[in-house]
Amino acid sequence: MKPVSSPRTSPNRQKGVAAVELAIILPLFGVLLLGTLEIGGMARDHQVLQNAAREGARLSAMETNKGNPGGIVETRIIDYLVKERITTVAPGDITVNQNFTITVGALDIKSSKITVNYRRPFLFPGITRWVPLGSVTLQGNAVFRNFYAK
Repeated sequence: MKPVSSPRTSPNRQKGVAAVELAIILPLFGVLLLGTLEIGGMARDHQVLQNAAREGARLSAMETNKGNPGGIVETRIIDYLVKERITTVAPGDITVNQNFTITVGALDIKSSKITVNYRRPFLFPGITRWVPLGSVTLQGNAVFRNFYAK
């Protein structure tokens, strides 16, 4: 005797269910993938800004650059960023403070503090039509003790 097949378990119905499941999951997977790429790009750019600020603070802390003659610190930071494919940072986006004070124990030590601001556009600008995000501002900071007296 042959078992009676139910219309609920027929192979043709199962193929339709798989197509519907794929149609639901595929857009969600795409959004997750694009979000991962955006977050990864932001993390990379933030690390590059931190490294550029550290490079500028190290240069600013040297005695030969006391007073930041000719904006040499900003120039070095911008050159570093250009090598890392960040080209939209201008000298006005960089703050150089060579009279920053840090306290270590009971001592006040003169230091150089560098702040680099970067307005990062989104990698996939078409997404902003559906989600009003625009751009994000990232900031890199670094402090180095000055190697010169007052």
